[in-house]
Amino acid sequence: MLVIRRRAGESILIADDIEIEVLETTPTRVKLGIKAPKAVAVRRKEVRLTEVQNRAAAEEIPLYLLTPFLSRPHLKG
Repeated sequence: MLVIRRRAGESILIADDIEIEVLETTPTRVKLGIKAPKAVAVRRKEVRLTEVQNRAAAEEIPLYLLTPFLSRPHLKG
């Protein structure tokens, strides 16, 4: 892991096409701006972890238990 200090307005580069800029700092937060090619997914880590957990939970449910729910017409409330 690279540990580097940056102030607001300063950036780091990852390879030639990803730039991370420190936009603002407070005693408890850092606001970052990330410029990357559209082909590079940029997500918060907790979003990725939730996705992994949801997929794992969905794999635990046998498909035959879900089939009745998938074939029902959706009710409008």
